[in-house]
Amino acid sequence: DDSPKRVLDYPDGSKESDDSPKADHKQQKTPPCTIVDNFLSQAELERLQSVFESTTSNYWTSHNYAVEPPSPYFSYVLSLDQIETNGFGFIGKLIQKVLNCPQLAEKFPKLPNTRYVEMWAHNRPHASGHQLHFDSDDEGRGGVRNPIISTILYIADGDDDIAGGPSMVTNQKLSDEKLATKGWMSSPKPYRLVAFDGRYLHGVVPGKGTQDGRRVTLMFAFWDEIKIRRGLGPGSARPFPKNVLPPWASQLAKPMEATETDNQYVNCKTAEPIKLDRVYETLDGKAWNKQ
Repeated sequence: DDSPKRVLDYPDGSKESDDSPKADHKQQKTPPCTIVDNFLSQAELERLQSVFESTTSNYWTSHNYAVEPPSPYFSYVLSLDQIETNGFGFIGKLIQKVLNCPQLAEKFPKLPNTRYVEMWAHNRPHASGHQLHFDSDDEGRGGVRNPIISTILYIADGDDDIAGGPSMVTNQKLSDEKLATKGWMSSPKPYRLVAFDGRYLHGVVPGKGTQDGRRVTLMFAFWDEIKIRRGLGPGSARPFPKNVLPPWASQLAKPMEATETDNQYVNCKTAEPIKLDRVYETLDGKAWNKQ
């Protein structure tokens, strides 16, 4: 067959793929993820944009961030004790907002065990994906240790058609002997929060076609235990700056103006992920059945 094959032909937010009758029913059947739309307020989105949206902002330049070749992973950690004692302004309030989100409480009963929150971000072109991986303390050095949950906030304004491909979470854990048989995707959308069980394989699918703009995301991982690693320069699980703050940390720690909204979750609405009946397929578009 010499007919052309379509690549990145994944379903978009307007449709869902059918469940495969041949799927392995011993593996996860319900999504290990939750999507909450309208999670961020306009003011919260604008504060995050001021820190992360521009590629020339202090957050990216001070860490020598690059996509090609990719810069080494770097992240920061805040303890809940620190947040409760010192507040940490906007970023502390945002972390507490995620922790107390009622839509997450139903899905992730271990979330109240959180003692530490790890924070990192990405700013990538539309067609730049992210390889499938497991979130782990210090990228798995010394053994894989997964967070309770990981979350994604999309830092973009405008309509639903923003840059970047969907986040994808699979039903494969590191301990599984078989490859993932199902996937669930979330397209980038303003004000949206995605949360998923930190044990599961996940990644970012490249965006379709060409599009201006960049895919900007802020991630939190919620841990019952993680080692905070002090050191010079960017690195994994560095302590969040205090005392003398760099500009990016000062912007995040600056308190927000008080709002009149009594219920900060009043506009939140749970959305269905895009279902995939398979994660892997052959070059001719058929299901990959070998395990």
